[in-house]
Amino acid sequence: MKKYIYEMHQHTWPCSHCGRGDPAKTAYALHEAGFSGMVLTNHFFHGNTGIDRSVPWAEFVKAYEDDYLAAKRAGDEIGFDVIFGIEEHIGKGKEVLLYGITPEFLYENPALRDGGLELVSRLTREYGGLVFQAHPYRDRDYVADPDENLSIELLDGFETYNVCNKPGENPRAAEYAEKHGLLVSAGSDAHAENQAVRYGIACTHRIKDSFELAKTLRELDYELYLGDELSEI
Repeated sequence: MKKYIYEMHQHTWPCSHCGRGDPAKTAYALHEAGFSGMVLTNHFFHGNTGIDRSVPWAEFVKAYEDDYLAAKRAGDEIGFDVIFGIEEHIGKGKEVLLYGITPEFLYENPALRDGGLELVSRLTREYGGLVFQAHPYRDRDYVADPDENLSIELLDGFETYNVCNKPGENPRAAEYAEKHGLLVSAGSDAHAENQAVRYGIACTHRIKDSFELAKTLRELDYELYLGDELSEI
């Protein structure tokens, strides 16, 4: 049975300041690599954004919508699904991935400028989206306490496999997620168009938009894609 593989954690420029990939070229490159689609999860307002935070909220959000639409137009040409999401910093070097949201969600919620996990989680869940802790246990200089996890009641899932994590960090995340019954995902955390090793999810159906992505995750209708391997959840 055919498997559709989706990159769950992809950055592009200019929305991600650290991104080095053009949105359209990223879609082409992932399609060439055998992926069926990607979730565009650029760094948002409190993270490593490449957009001026002082501009009006609608202008700030439009930059993210423009990146997404540029990738989507390219994807539509080649049958590659581009799904909207974001990665937001919520303090002390900790970040969350928001799935099941749209640009409209951002336009409608300028309160997101206030930040904080409690607010981000509440607004995302009210919209029908999901909150995943990105790269748990990541040990970097900018992370105040790598061993500290976010409040579990404010999370829906864990990114248990992140290509950019160090050895030992992913297994700890997978063990914690299983113990606490969290949803799981895998992603590359890629900041360029081409990356040698990529993770994601695989399923037997195409995921056309954010709402179908949230449904797929909630219903556990997928497997984890870890390079050339598939792992049951």
